[in-house]
Amino acid sequence: MRLSRRSELPLAILAATGLLVGENAFVAPAAAARRTGTTFEQELAFYPSGRMLRQAACGFQSVLADLLWLRAIQYYGEHRKTDLVFEKAAHVFRVLTDLDPGFVEAYRFGALVVVEDARDPASGFEILRKGIRENPGSWELPFDLGFHHFQRGEYGRAASYFRRAYSLHPENEQVARFAAHAEKRRGGLDSSEEMWKEILQTTENERYREAAEFALLGIQAARDTTAIARAARAYRDRFVVLPSDPDALVRAGILASVPAEPYGERYVIHPLTGEVRSSYLLAREIRRDQHVLQIRLDAFRSEHGRLPANLGELVDAGLIEAVPSPWGVRYEIDETAGTVRPMMGGGRSAGQSTPSERRSES
Repeated sequence: MRLSRRSELPLAILAATGLLVGENAFVAPAAAARRTGTTFEQELAFYPSGRMLRQAACGFQSVLADLLWLRAIQYYGEHRKTDLVFEKAAHVFRVLTDLDPGFVEAYRFGALVVVEDARDPASGFEILRKGIRENPGSWELPFDLGFHHFQRGEYGRAASYFRRAYSLHPENEQVARFAAHAEKRRGGLDSSEEMWKEILQTTENERYREAAEFALLGIQAARDTTAIARAARAYRDRFVVLPSDPDALVRAGILASVPAEPYGERYVIHPLTGEVRSSYLLAREIRRDQHVLQIRLDAFRSEHGRLPANLGELVDAGLIEAVPSPWGVRYEIDETAGTVRPMMGGGRSAGQSTPSERRSES
C-alpha cells in the first residue's frame, strides 16, 4: 500500500539510478525543497506540471508519484490540524495523477479533499472525470463522482454516474442501492445520512471513515438546528421577541429539552434573525473564512503595495467572489496589524461571542 512506503525509498532509488547527480541532471523536487528549508507550498513551485515531471523522470514516474503522494498526505494533515485552508490541493493531485494516471486512490482521495475541504467542487469533479478517462474500468471513480453530485442535490447527474459504476460492478449491492436512491431523487438529510453510513460501514480507508463520521455529526446538527429554529419561531409568535438561547425554549415549555450538540459545544440563536447554528461549526467556518481572507489580503498587498480600503476591494480585484458573513459576523481589516479579524455586531470581536474551539480538528 502506498501510504506505508517510506519516503526515503524513492529518493534512494533516484539516487542509485543517477537521477539526483550531475549539475544539469533531474533533481527530485521534494529533495531540493527540503535542502533549502522551504514549506510544501513553496515546494510546489518545483512541480509546475506533472507531464513535465513525467518526461524528466525517465521511466521512474511511479516512484516520484509515490514521493509526492506521501507529501500530499503530509500537506493535508498539516492543514487539517491548523488553518483548514487547502488552496494547493487541486494542483497537488493534478500533478500526482499526471505522473501516475493509473493511481485510482489518488483521484478518489484528491477529489474528496478538494470538494469537501477546499470547497472547490468544480476542480474536484474534474479530478474524478480525469480519473474516469484514464481508468475506464474503475467503478469506484464514477461511483465517487455520483456520490458528490448526489450530496449537492444534482440527482440526474448522480444517477448517470451511479449507473455507470453499476454497469462496471453489477454484483456490488451498495452501488445498486445508491443508484436507486438517485433515481428516486429522494434527497434530503435521510438519504444523505444513509449514504454516509454506507460509506462508514464499508470503507477500509481511515480518511474516508473520518469524513463519514464528521458528516454524520453534521447531519445530526442540521436536524437539531432545524428543530430549534422552528421552536424559536413559535417562541417569537408567543412572546414577540426571539429567545436568548435554546434553554429559554425549555423554560417556555416549547421544547422538552435542548438536544446535545454532537461536537461537544452548544447551539446558539441569532438575536435578530433567529438563525440557529452549532457553535463549533460556526467557529470552524469563521476560522476558515479568516484564513482565506488573510491569504487574499496578502495577495492584494503584494500586488498593489498597500492594503485594500475594505474587503470589497478584494471582490473588485477578483480575489474573492463575495465577502462572507456567517451568522451576521463581519470581517474587517486591522490596518495596524495588516490582518483580517471577525467582528460581531457592536464592534465586538467574534471570539467574544462564539465559544472557543475546544475540540481539536479531526
